Amino acid sequence: MPKPEIFVVTPELQEVLDNLPAGEPRSRLEPFRAFILRWRREGRSYEEIRLILQEKCRVRATKSTIFEFVERRSRKRKLNPEPQIEEQSMPAIPAEQETRLTKKLTAEERAAQVEFIRSLNQPTSEEQPKPGWNFDVDKPRTIQKL
Repeated sequence: MPKPEIFVVTPELQEVLDNLPAGEPRSRLEPFRAFILRWRREGRSYEEIRLILQEKCRVRATKSTIFEFVERRSRKRKLNPEPQIEEQSMPAIPAEQETRLTKKLTAEERAAQVEFIRSLNQPTSEEQPKPGWNFDVDKPRTIQKL
């Protein structure tokens, strides 16, 4: 395994680093950042933004480039973690509602529920069944002839 090299910043090197000019933006869209983000908030499409940049600002970019630019710069940054919610501040659920939300149905209750739903789907005496697929749990599927 090669030995790790130790890099020491000498005072002369530190002076060179301190005197370097500020770098230019890495994206050609960066000078138009405020406009692009505002246009997106106003509902303009990426194609419209691309055309505006090309015609008015003389900047050529694809829709996908503008999309990525907007996505990277409009992300919400989590500087601080979200505050923890205290259990005491949460509203209490009444006991009858809590049991209703967590209670599992018995087999009889489930059968009654299924029967009720089937009754809703049955045609009334005035309605004629429509031709098509008939579904009955106890019978195989059949097609009604016209």
